[in-house]
Amino acid sequence: MQTVQPCVTIGSYVWAQDRLPNDEFMLRLDELRAAMDRNGWPAVLVYGDVREHAALAFLSSFIPRVRWGMALLPCTGDARLLCAMSTRDLPAMRTLTWIDDVRSGMGPEWVNAFDPWVERCKGDQAQKLGTIGFDIMAPVLHATVRRSLGDRFALQRADDVVAIPAHRKRPRELTMMRGSCKLLKTAANTFAESWRGNHEPETAALDAERVARSLAAQDVRTLVSLDGGRTLVPFQGRFEKCAGPLFGYLAVKVLGYWADLFVTVDDGSITAAARHAEAALDAVIADMRPGVRTDALQAKAVGALAPYELHPILGGSIGHGIGLSLHEGPEFLASENTTLVEDGVYALQVGSADAKAGNALMSAIVRVTAKGAEILVRSNRRRGE
Repeated sequence: MQTVQPCVTIGSYVWAQDRLPNDEFMLRLDELRAAMDRNGWPAVLVYGDVREHAALAFLSSFIPRVRWGMALLPCTGDARLLCAMSTRDLPAMRTLTWIDDVRSGMGPEWVNAFDPWVERCKGDQAQKLGTIGFDIMAPVLHATVRRSLGDRFALQRADDVVAIPAHRKRPRELTMMRGSCKLLKTAANTFAESWRGNHEPETAALDAERVARSLAAQDVRTLVSLDGGRTLVPFQGRFEKCAGPLFGYLAVKVLGYWADLFVTVDDGSITAAARHAEAALDAVIADMRPGVRTDALQAKAVGALAPYELHPILGGSIGHGIGLSLHEGPEFLASENTTLVEDGVYALQVGSADAKAGNALMSAIVRVTAKGAEILVRSNRRRGE
């Protein structure tokens, strides 16, 4: 789902060393260093910003609260992290990462922070440095990097080589995802209960966000329907009462890991569209196992929804990966034939829109196991569940 990016991030940001200790990141770096050896890169530069930072968080635990951050990760030697913060903010930034050497990359600080470190990587001939996340880097910063590297280094895109966000989840990551789903379910229940009391979707969404924030969520995103489930919109401050079922969307980020869910509450009757959507979600979950293709699952959902069509707000997709990004690959589209992996975590979203049969939106977050699927969280099946 496309949601509104907060202008100010106010959540609880910290490196949870009891859940993701230093050795976890050393294990994560093993794959990256293997790629460095294969490609002859003396270092990889990993960029992330306040909007998208999956790879940066995966490798450094650092999540930018404003602007951007960049991890300078060598094949051998000490790593360095640059952030777009003033020097007075560095003590606080050092609490967010395992990297000891954290420096400001703002303005005149850039030359002293970046140039001497990258100088260690030069050789007799021009060297190649791997890059991750540079596709979203602002042109001004990209030009600054190029200027510092000069002719001594060439940049080589490493996003597809390492493919950080599309990995199978490690055991500690699965624990983090379960924690995110648990908080999400608590907030979703508040969403539903608030709506039952006032039939004001926006008030219900605010109540859900308040609960999620009180439980230390780093970020909360909400959408509500003001037209009976035909569309979902961000907060508008209208606080209008809406008759009929509740259709909402809720996403939370907890210690870096996202979980999201459609929040639906019927008005006492189960429509034909809702029955078909529930059956479609059941059918997809039942077929999920390692090696199953995403296009086959999309076809399964579409078939179970018939004679109704997939809800247009889903854009033809019935799911995608989720974790350090709210929307990771692969995409569950008819044109996407990626196979599921064991310990992959996927957000499933199904629904239909029909003028006569009504609208329906349901979702679940599922972990793929060797024998099938583990449901981490799911939209309520019936009123009151």
